[in-house]
Amino acid sequence: MELNKKMNRMGPVIFALADIKGKHMLDIIYKQTTPNLEGYKNLYSSTGWKYKYPVTEENLRTALENTWVWICAYHEENLVGIGRLISDGALYAFVCDLIVLPKYQNMKIGSSILKRLKQICVDKQIKRVWLFAATDRAAFYEQRGFEVRPSNMPGMQLSDNC
Repeated sequence: MELNKKMNRMGPVIFALADIKGKHMLDIIYKQTTPNLEGYKNLYSSTGWKYKYPVTEENLRTALENTWVWICAYHEENLVGIGRLISDGALYAFVCDLIVLPKYQNMKIGSSILKRLKQICVDKQIKRVWLFAATDRAAFYEQRGFEVRPSNMPGMQLSDNC
């Protein structure tokens, strides 16, 4: 929230990325800024999560307002990827909603977003950074430095209707 406002002064970072077939280059602009509600809804809808964990527009609006840091990826002014951190700003941070539109996947956009989120945690000296990953996505995070929690230190969660 406040951190996003302070760090926005750094301005956008532009990267040229090859698409999966290597046929052309895309200019992807990364910004540390809160996305608009429509862009967030579009990305969230692309995941299929809304069917497993239904959310309302108000839920998404609250998430927008209460996120510590957002990293957004834009192609031709269209939001194509996001990642966010929920944090107390000192001890713990939680990576949420690392989402890239399907047609932009496998182009290192998710990796670039995650790298920026991790660097913010390093810069702010956050002690622990966590995330939940679907089984078929765990390798992506492991390749980027995250470790599966040991079985003697399992994570816990409340049921869906806590």
